Amino acid sequence: MPGEDYLAVLSRIHDRLRPASYLEIGVRTGDSLAIVREQTRAVGIDPMLRVTRPIKSRARLYPLPSDEFFARYDLFEELGAPRLALAFIDGLHLFEQVLKDFINVERYADRETVILVHDCLPVSRSVTGRRQAAGMWCGDVWKLVPCLRSHRPELTVRIIPTLPSGLTMITGADSKSRLLAERYDEILTQYRDAMLAYDRLDPEYLRTLFGLLPNDPRRIDESLSHLPVG
Repeated sequence: MPGEDYLAVLSRIHDRLRPASYLEIGVRTGDSLAIVREQTRAVGIDPMLRVTRPIKSRARLYPLPSDEFFARYDLFEELGAPRLALAFIDGLHLFEQVLKDFINVERYADRETVILVHDCLPVSRSVTGRRQAAGMWCGDVWKLVPCLRSHRPELTVRIIPTLPSGLTMITGADSKSRLLAERYDEILTQYRDAMLAYDRLDPEYLRTLFGLLPNDPRRIDESLSHLPVG
């Protein structure tokens, strides 16, 4: 995949939006949280926190599963902010969990919140297994994209082909929507046996990919130009 990797694109989005508030699910060593600007109020969630990078932002870290965080805390109160500007979901690489994470994040989102999801464009079918393997593992997070396009067509869902496994950008969220939560079990059954459309990602597939946002700084900036800064 050409262009910058996902951390560089994530950094570009932070620079463009300068979000006042930010949520990250899946912090681990802090590579992505380290990108966040000093002025940003941030919440980072990960049951296996091992932060080794300096964190500049006004971040509060929660070493617990994301489901537990949302059951125990009010995100706005923990952020100390009235709205959520930007979120990045990169937690457990299983479809049922990323769907739960999206449902929980959307409860605090508005139409102008940018929700980013990692690992929705795996390089090959071999990295999409349901069990974590040595080396690269994307799991079946990719199923979130067809799920949202089918069940929530009013959302804007675009995929940026970044190394190593894509970055999906979602806008148009509705904090009042309960459709995904109400259909949760039905959706899991629907996508349980779904297979990735390709064995190995190639340029031809990328050219035909619906909702592709080219990994080009100008095009990414244009896609964010209608959103508020701060």
